[in-house]
Amino acid sequence: MTPILLSLAHFCDKHGPKVVSVTQVGNIGDISDGNELLVPNYSTDSYCESCLLHFPKENTSGVRSMRSFMNDIPFVTTQYSTIRYQLLSYITKKAFSEESMVYDGSPLVFFDDTRGLNLVIGFKLYDENARGNERRYSFIFTVDSKDQDFATKILSDHWVLMINSFTKMIDYIKLRHKQKLDHSRNGSVGNPFISTDYLKVNKLKTATNLLELTDDPMLFVRIHKWNSFIIHSLISTSSSP
Repeated sequence: MTPILLSLAHFCDKHGPKVVSVTQVGNIGDISDGNELLVPNYSTDSYCESCLLHFPKENTSGVRSMRSFMNDIPFVTTQYSTIRYQLLSYITKKAFSEESMVYDGSPLVFFDDTRGLNLVIGFKLYDENARGNERRYSFIFTVDSKDQDFATKILSDHWVLMINSFTKMIDYIKLRHKQKLDHSRNGSVGNPFISTDYLKVNKLKTATNLLELTDDPMLFVRIHKWNSFIIHSLISTSSSP
């Protein structure tokens, strides 16, 4: 089966393009429980809070991953891919390059022998703690194949599913973000202990996680479930070349 990946990436103020989460499927046709995709309790020194993946109550076995099964097929979401780390690094750098990336929900598609076929949809969230008062993200669908015709057929056959799925996820994140902003602003109106000058000046730019921006501690669990459903739909209707 041609590897299919669904990723959430972020352009971090401190670290540049970073993968926040990647969802993959375990080996199909083998006796596999997805262990080959799990990552150890890795050092987070190369991540700041804005680009760090958080699952609620990360398990105590030293593995920071989320795994679920559909029809006995394992789906795993991790901070990075132990077997496609370099590939995802190349993809995120290309996705966030200034000459190609947009953040208005328009799809971007690119292919080469190094990165395979990729569909990228970018979006921004307002954050006064970020450089330029905004944080930039993208959802990325990757077909890891050098066969351009085959990879393109997978994307074209599932174009509506992919666009609608990414749009649904982005709309949910933006809605939660707007609700969080509205709640924060409404809470500050008329509060004698919060200076309007302080609110305007907000001097220190600090790293803010997507969970905090949306006020949803289950966000990455939802993304894992969405991604698993999408990949399962793809592999159920696609065949290897």
